[in-house]
Amino acid sequence: MEAFLQIAVLIAFLAGGAILFRLRLAPSPHATDLLIKMVLWVLLSVMGFRLGNSRELSSRLAEIGLLAAGVAVFALAGTVIAIRVAYDVLDGIRRFSGSAAAGPMMSADSESIAHPAVGGKAHAAAPGWRHFKGPAVLLGVVILGLVLGVILPEWRGVDYGSVTGWVLNALLFMIGVQFAQSGLSLKTAFARIDTILVPAATVVGSLAGGLAVAAVFGLSVGKGLSLSAGFGWYSLSGVLIADMGDAALGSAAFLANMLREAIALLLIPILAASKRPYTAIGAGGATAMDVTLPLIEQCAGPASVPVSFASGAMLSLLVPVLVPLFYRLG
Repeated sequence: MEAFLQIAVLIAFLAGGAILFRLRLAPSPHATDLLIKMVLWVLLSVMGFRLGNSRELSSRLAEIGLLAAGVAVFALAGTVIAIRVAYDVLDGIRRFSGSAAAGPMMSADSESIAHPAVGGKAHAAAPGWRHFKGPAVLLGVVILGLVLGVILPEWRGVDYGSVTGWVLNALLFMIGVQFAQSGLSLKTAFARIDTILVPAATVVGSLAGGLAVAAVFGLSVGKGLSLSAGFGWYSLSGVLIADMGDAALGSAAFLANMLREAIALLLIPILAASKRPYTAIGAGGATAMDVTLPLIEQCAGPASVPVSFASGAMLSLLVPVLVPLFYRLG
């Protein structure tokens, strides 16, 4: 129920932005892009500050950080590999069948499509410093927030969840405006094979990473899979495992998915500039519909928004089902 409610709220803010554009009340495209960047800076700085200012998180990281880092790295690596392989197989099938020019179901991730850049503008040249300048600024904002969080006294009375939640809602509202301004067809965007291929490959790759974690750290298969089945949703996966009586593994799940989100924020600009830009969506996991969506949109263009949101929503609905299921397998 929580997942459905969260998705409904996010859809409402995205739709609200699109409606504002239809009512001709939206700012200019340039102003919209600037507002998105400014609000994104606020969100990332708050996230960095929260991570650095939480003394409890620091102590947990010392306890079970190695396991959490292993889960995050293996799940992300598995996801990127699975998505690349899935698209390679799809391209091979299309070349073999001679249907590579198939209408709306053609992959936006295909090699034949101009690579998306920040703001949705296509370019053909290999990415250089200019492409990474924007993401580098975003990384600097996160680091600044992290440093401030470390050096300042702990702020115990701040409800970071509410702060980041409302900033995120504002971001999604503006992304709804920008998507409407782009002129892309929502029906056509959701009719692409990417909408199913990306989340399916993300599930396969993340769970493969969980199997690798189980083998490396000597865990049971069920526990390894349950750790990786959070898909980046740290606020739920850790609680689910802890509520089943394993506080230590629940803490590891919490940290692992938080680390996955943090690493994804660093990798998304690089992955979006690769041959398979939608690996950036897979890296975001369940957060591709909310926290990492603004960065994905900035790096992969407005066309990535429906795929990103759909992928994150599907994965979010799977988390409360798969995590307890795999954990009970033992």
